[in-house]
Amino acid sequence: MQGNNMSSGSKLAVEDAEEQHLENTALRIANDAAKLVAARDMDRAQAIHEVTEAMRQSNEADDDVTGVLATMISVPKPSKASPPEQVAAIAEELLDAARDAADTL
Repeated sequence: MQGNNMSSGSKLAVEDAEEQHLENTALRIANDAAKLVAARDMDRAQAIHEVTEAMRQSNEADDDVTGVLATMISVPKPSKASPPEQVAAIAEELLDAARDAADTL
């Protein structure tokens, strides 16, 4: 019985780690997208999409032993810096959409 408790505990730990990873990914998507929105480079939906695609490309590049994919990643960068308070406020508004996007990675 104790072995089952340990495996259940291990399963819960893995699930917690996966949830935390998804939340961290969503926060990163929201923050990176917010910088693009604050700079007026993209609308919210486009910024979420572009940041998510860049993350997807990065994940694929991690598995590419040739290193070719890493040279092809197009990471969107804001054209100008924006006040951190503005970026934080936009990121908070984008968080639900960012969570949905993180689930697709």
